[in-house]
Amino acid sequence: MAVRSTLHLINRHRLGWHVLIGAVAVPLAVAIAADTHVPLGQRLLALGTLAVIVAWYALVSRQVMEDGNERWGVVYFAALAVAFPLLLAIAPLGGTLMFALCPQLFVMVTRWRIRLPVLLVLYTELAWAMLARGGVSRYTLAMAGVTILVPMIVTILVGAYLTSIREQNRKRAVLIEELTTTRTALARAGHEAGVHAERERLAAEIHDTLAQGFTSVLMLAQAARTNLLRDPTAADGQLDILEKTARENLAEARSLIAALAPVDLTGRGLPDALDRLAARHTRDTGTRVEVSVLGGRPGAPTGTDIALLRTAQEALANIGKHTDATTVRIELRHARDLMTLAVTDDGQGFDPATVRGGYGLSGIRARATGLGGTCTVLSVPGEGTTVRVEVPLAPAEQAARGPQPVADLSTTERTEPGR
Repeated sequence: MAVRSTLHLINRHRLGWHVLIGAVAVPLAVAIAADTHVPLGQRLLALGTLAVIVAWYALVSRQVMEDGNERWGVVYFAALAVAFPLLLAIAPLGGTLMFALCPQLFVMVTRWRIRLPVLLVLYTELAWAMLARGGVSRYTLAMAGVTILVPMIVTILVGAYLTSIREQNRKRAVLIEELTTTRTALARAGHEAGVHAERERLAAEIHDTLAQGFTSVLMLAQAARTNLLRDPTAADGQLDILEKTARENLAEARSLIAALAPVDLTGRGLPDALDRLAARHTRDTGTRVEVSVLGGRPGAPTGTDIALLRTAQEALANIGKHTDATTVRIELRHARDLMTLAVTDDGQGFDPATVRGGYGLSGIRARATGLGGTCTVLSVPGEGTTVRVEVPLAPAEQAARGPQPVADLSTTERTEPGR
């Protein structure tokens, strides 16, 4: 990651590094060429050495920029440690090249244990060139100290500052990369969760509508087949009911495909939808279903009405398949900010300890808890069954606090296969 960060830094300012070496090398070459105090041969040798240094920079900097390989930076400065004193020996003005070499060092080499020896070698060579030309005296030693030590200390301090900034940028880049990865993972997880939730919702809708409708169609078809030879008139009536049930199931399928509210709720309120559901169940099974609505009718979200209607549908389907009930009572109650739906039958009941599994009741419970409500199932063998669902009228606020645990208000709770 550190190499990648360094590579990114160099690449982002690649033109600036080229301009820097050119801004130092070109004036230096002009000054060397114009220095008539130096013989022409030495000036040409100095210009050739400078050209080799610039060409060496062009070759190695490309490798560092493209590959991010620090070893090339070490090789680059190792060669400079040989070429730089040659340039200084020929042309004293070559010391100005340090203005380009020091920034390059702090970019191409990241480890201080390499930076400091390289700096020490370069500045020692510069001090040697100064003392070799001026001789060793108090004055030259003082000048060398001021000219060498002060720039070297400033270079180290500025390099440390730039290194800290680069480290901060590296950490920030790592953090941004982690955040981007996390955001992508969260988006993927959210999408998968949404797909899973939608599949569960569609499964519950299909189970509570189409599957139950097909079950009714199958039962009516079997009854009509039985009466077809014995009592054609009764069979004809059952076929009429079968046709109506099939049409209603087709309407539910079209509504589900169009992602609309249940057909029974279209243009009607929940009490009217429950009345129609009760009448249809009585027509199909012969079991008397009573509907009562208690309390005022507050405004409820469509999702709440759908959940309660589906609860009643599933409860009636279970009663028709399992309980042998003669009377069913559906009670819808509005009290304060709570809506309660209870479906009670006088069927055979059951022992909850003897049955496990099933989809119907788990679907009812999932709908209730998804709206921040509760689902309670009371059943005693020989005394019937009650399915009660309570949901708040502000399910969004409840959902914001997270799913609520299902309250167990009964002494026995049942989960029967197919329910």
